[in-house]
Amino acid sequence: MTTSIVVGGSSGLGRAVAQRFADRGDTVIITSRTTAQADTVATEIGGTTRGMAVDLSRPETIAAALVDVREVDNLVISAIAQGVNSLAEFDIAEAIKAVTIKLVGYTETPASTPTTCSSTADSSSPDASGAPFHHDFRVPP
Repeated sequence: MTTSIVVGGSSGLGRAVAQRFADRGDTVIITSRTTAQADTVATEIGGTTRGMAVDLSRPETIAAALVDVREVDNLVISAIAQGVNSLAEFDIAEAIKAVTIKLVGYTETPASTPTTCSSTADSSSPDASGAPFHHDFRVPP
């Protein structure tokens, strides 16, 4: 059976991808910043979907959050902090949070998943051409 993790799978594009994986029969793990939100959406998606809390803005907690994940075939990272930060009203704290999520959190996540993490394009991918819709993460032992 295929196991897919969608980091940021509780809303937006991540939720749509998680639903697609669940509809094709994958075991799906979705993440949100809170367990309550992840569990609620996992129940709505159905199948063998479960939720877990992972906060990419706190990268030092990612490995511990993913410690019980034993196998990963597909890893999709769609989490993003939504916010507006303009030059006129620049918010340093929000800018640091966004950079932490996108640089450190996005890097720490595949480093914290099991070494079986891989992905290949196939006819069941959302793109009918078979093109993958996420990156292939292969974490060295």
